[in-house]
Formats: sequence, structure tokens, C-alpha cells
Amino acid sequence: MRTHVEVHGDERGLITLADGLAGRRELSVELHDVQDGGRGHGRSLIADALSLVPEGEPVFAAVSPGNARSLRAFLACGFTPIGSEVLLRPERK
Repeated sequence: MRTHVEVHGDERGLITLADGLAGRRELSVELHDVQDGGRGHGRSLIADALSLVPEGEPVFAAVSPGNARSLRAFLACGFTPIGSEVLLRPERK
């Protein structure tokens, strides 16, 4: 459900910036190796991703439900929870 998808990455992981529902700018992060003990990789990826967005433009985080580690990283970078959304679509044949 996203358009204008941009993916950036390095040894820490991947950043996805895209236009989501209602044209909202969305950010998501995927770490390459969460078991490597590299604490702070998510936070640093989020900070780098925010530098790719024009200042003052709202950005929404796409955090998987129940992913406490990801939620903590986004909260530490200044994001504020505003709710959740669920997409329901008719079955496609």
C-alpha cells in the first residue's frame, strides 16, 4: 500500500522511505543482524533516514505490532505513538 518507495542501506540494515496511506511519508527500518550485539544500530539508521526527509515534513513510522525493540528505537529518536491502523481488503480472486 505504498508508493514512491526508496530503499537505502549499509552494513547496519535497510531504511525504507515511502508514501503510505493518505500520502503520509512513512519510514521503516530493518536491521541485518539483531543478534550481533550492535546496540544503537536501529537508532542510528532512523537518525540517518530522517536526514533524507526535508526538515519540517511529517514522518510516520511503520513499526510492526509487538516489536518492542523497534518501538523503543523510534521513541528514542523523538517519535510519538499516535495509534495503529489495520487495512481490510476484500478477497482477491
